[in-house]
Amino acid sequence: MTAIVHKGLYLTYKFIISATLILFFMNAQNAYAHFTHFEPRVIHISEKQDGLQILLRMPLPLLMLDKNWRGMDSLQSVPFTYRRQTEEGTQYIVDGSAIKQQFPAFSQLVTDNYALKHASRPTNALKVTHVHIFNSDRRKPFSSLQLAEQSFTSGDVVVDADVSNLFESSIDIRLFVPAATLDDSYTIDSDLGTHLNAIEKLANILQVHSLEGTSSTYSSIGALHLQFEPERGPVEAFIYHLRNGVLHILIGLDHVLFVLLIALASTSWIQTLKRATAFTFGHSITLAMGLYGLVPVGGWFIPAIEILIALTILYAAIAVLLKRQEVFGYLAIYFVGLIHGFGFSFVLNELVGEAGGLSILDLFAFNLGIELGQLVIYGIFAVMLLFKRWVGPLQRLQFPRWVSLTAILVSIFWVSERSLLLLAEVKYL
Repeated sequence: MTAIVHKGLYLTYKFIISATLILFFMNAQNAYAHFTHFEPRVIHISEKQDGLQILLRMPLPLLMLDKNWRGMDSLQSVPFTYRRQTEEGTQYIVDGSAIKQQFPAFSQLVTDNYALKHASRPTNALKVTHVHIFNSDRRKPFSSLQLAEQSFTSGDVVVDADVSNLFESSIDIRLFVPAATLDDSYTIDSDLGTHLNAIEKLANILQVHSLEGTSSTYSSIGALHLQFEPERGPVEAFIYHLRNGVLHILIGLDHVLFVLLIALASTSWIQTLKRATAFTFGHSITLAMGLYGLVPVGGWFIPAIEILIALTILYAAIAVLLKRQEVFGYLAIYFVGLIHGFGFSFVLNELVGEAGGLSILDLFAFNLGIELGQLVIYGIFAVMLLFKRWVGPLQRLQFPRWVSLTAILVSIFWVSERSLLLLAEVKYL
């Protein structure tokens, strides 16, 4: 009976590990989303004498493409656009005249897809008062309330003359919530874009401005669901950025994989923590450099860093496979951390660049969150290894070999794909 139980545990454990590694490989293509540019959705909520004002910026396709959208090749109809054939294929052209003539129907696209909810009482419906549609390449700053309000000085419905292709256009929207005040907590929600592949590259930046002149910043990636308070103290801000740091490393497949390889190459918890600290020191330096603009600005730099990150994983995986532990010296891991730090800075820069920057304390909290995220990964990994040691038949599993082989395959895929991105950038130099 004991043998049957052990056999069942062995097969179950093997299935879980196999399924995890397969899912990891299947999702490998999403890992470079850390380093490609995020498309910002910026929201300013400010308290006025007679209600709340919401200034919203987002990509225009996010608003226009409904849940039935099946891609460019489907040649579907898109509201407030018309199709035009060009040498590059079919283009969806923004119909500015239709938007102006049917403004109530256009406004309903917004109010049907956004909701502002108070924690303890009903909130009045949103009302669209102004829109400004423009070419995304020519967008002006929207990082402060004052700058955002300047987008609505030319009229109620403005469509710039150079607006053409839907997929190269953005929209600024002014909404109003009458008889509302910034008290207690609110949530702002939108399911727009959840059916689109690009939703995970949408960076949500929310700034809340009180009548007293104070402001708080919140951020997330993907579908919009943010809960916010009218005012947030320094402790709450620190905890918020700490949590963002934890989440950032947990959703970054390449960072998770490198952290696992560090754990596999370590012989004790003390050694693991020392190596994790060396990695943190390295990425802290380049994270700050990238965030404050002390790095090259050419389009080639991001894919070049992506390739280097993938190569560090390939190098580490081969070392684990060949049991070359000397490769994981503290100085070597520190230099690897320098490379990975640029990757952290790219996504953080996208998240806060539209929101006016981070303080040193916020940056420290984000870094500390990354460190805690590593500890979470190490903890989960340690439990798996302990369980493996406790059950005799599971000891036959060559877990380091499985992980390192998977890492080699994934990193080769990343190197090849990111090299194509780099070649595309170099082509236009």
